[in-house]
Amino acid sequence: MALNQSAWSAAPVNKHTVYTCTVAGTDDADVMTVRTPKTLNTNKPFSLIVYVPEDLSASGTAALDIWGGVSDSCSLATADAGTDAYLIAALSADLDSGATQVTHVYPGQLAGGLTQVVNSASLNVVVLPPYPYYIFNVDLSATLQDAATITFTIIQ
Repeated sequence: MALNQSAWSAAPVNKHTVYTCTVAGTDDADVMTVRTPKTLNTNKPFSLIVYVPEDLSASGTAALDIWGGVSDSCSLATADAGTDAYLIAALSADLDSGATQVTHVYPGQLAGGLTQVVNSASLNVVVLPPYPYYIFNVDLSATLQDAATITFTIIQ
């Protein structure tokens, strides 16, 4: 893999914290972040924005997977191989042709009326168990056609 993953940076903005991580790749089929920082309160809701600036593959699809990490050393090597990390949501909206996806995450706080959404192309609201960490992966069905940088932003 030829991924270059930045550490998550945090900045206060109008009484919220905005976390940003960029991931650049060249010939990969998975573009994943490092684990979220300890300062992200995984018991509180947050919004995740995934910005894909260009067409990622000549022909294929790209969807967002959310992994839950259970240790300080959790990581993700490929879309199907996590160390102390487990796939907890797979969204099917296609990001391949260059798109921005906003997903609202509610860590197990909603009772009744809202069901956990898995494989959602339109309703980007997920109810997840509150894991100590999360890892986000843009899972491509084909390798990147060019070098690409994807920006992941969390607002809490």
